[in-house]
Amino acid sequence: MTIDPIHAGAATATSWEIFKAECGEEVGYRASLGLIALATDRVGPVDFEDYVAGIPGVATFTTRVPFPPVATPQTLAELDRHIEAAARLLVPGSRLDVIGLSCTSGTVAVGLERVRAAIQAVRPGIPVTTPIDAGLAALRTLGCARISVLAPYLVATADLIAGYFEANGIQVLRRATCALDGDPEMNRVSAACLSEAGKRFFDPAADALFISCTGLRTRHMVEALERGLGKPVVTSNQALAWASLRAAGVRDALPDRGILFRTS
Repeated sequence: MTIDPIHAGAATATSWEIFKAECGEEVGYRASLGLIALATDRVGPVDFEDYVAGIPGVATFTTRVPFPPVATPQTLAELDRHIEAAARLLVPGSRLDVIGLSCTSGTVAVGLERVRAAIQAVRPGIPVTTPIDAGLAALRTLGCARISVLAPYLVATADLIAGYFEANGIQVLRRATCALDGDPEMNRVSAACLSEAGKRFFDPAADALFISCTGLRTRHMVEALERGLGKPVVTSNQALAWASLRAAGVRDALPDRGILFRTS
């Protein structure tokens, strides 16, 4: 940076000397990713950023929506009241290339079109991604029509996920959940637990395993689980990160993030 004093040596009212600012490339110059996360979720934004880490010029900007500690279809549907306001807090007046809602079951409870409308009311024309439609797109990209689903939710909430896939032509052969209340419990589920359950509850006739919930940390276990199953594994945070990058025009093939990240 070149310092260009305007009042060098001169006493001003505040005693501050002024220099000329020269600007370089902004943070997120290649892709600026917006993310709306649940206030209770300690994992989703961290896992999302782990999936996009190491790509030059890519940055994530995150804000939060209020949410209670228990995730039911009813509390998830209440997210609709807060999404638009949260979108207003994402670097206002500054460039974003895509905005993602970091909640899989919440997207289904609110409705995908309603989520898009709420965000685009604030940021018209910006692509909107969610874990559930990103998951569907990922499965279709990988040619998977039959899946097993692993989730942490209460059964009524888990039904939202299976129902969405089935309504969109994906056959759910087997489903399992650990029936936890919400993020305070879900965020603590270990990678070892997810890997063991993934193997135990995977139907060999399935084309892929879908691990639902942004509150589960999956970045550092998905590749090994794929090797163990011999089938693709798609997770909420993985799919959301993949779809957000693609929507922002970033199509880099990246290692150690599952076969999805090696697929354009």
